[in-house]
Amino acid sequence: MRIDYEFIEQILEVFLNSDSPIVNWQNFDDLDSDKFVFHMEIMADKNLVVGINITGDLCLRNFSKGYPDGYNIILVDWRLTADGHDFAAALTKPDILLTIKDKFRKEGLSAVIDVSKKIASKQVLKLLDE
Repeated sequence: MRIDYEFIEQILEVFLNSDSPIVNWQNFDDLDSDKFVFHMEIMADKNLVVGINITGDLCLRNFSKGYPDGYNIILVDWRLTADGHDFAAALTKPDILLTIKDKFRKEGLSAVIDVSKKIASKQVLKLLDE
């Protein structure tokens, strides 16, 4: 499966629009399970999201043949880390997601995080110069 940056933005929007600092599986139950788990795990690999438990684990991978989609999800709460908030803020800047989709779609998440933060920083500096 390839990384879908629009899907990541959709996930991040749920975190940002939540009235609570934490969310869980139920906040995303309308999304495709496989795609959601893939993207959450990729974001966890980059320390953008963590589980609110003793290990910080998202508790997404508990495969069981007894469940239709193979997931026996433990309802653990999740939160965006400071890096997650920085990345989410960068994605909301004008044209950043469009630039990522056009020029960096096939790049890994590390490169996209770095690029989006650099573009956002340049936009902020430009605003300060005005």
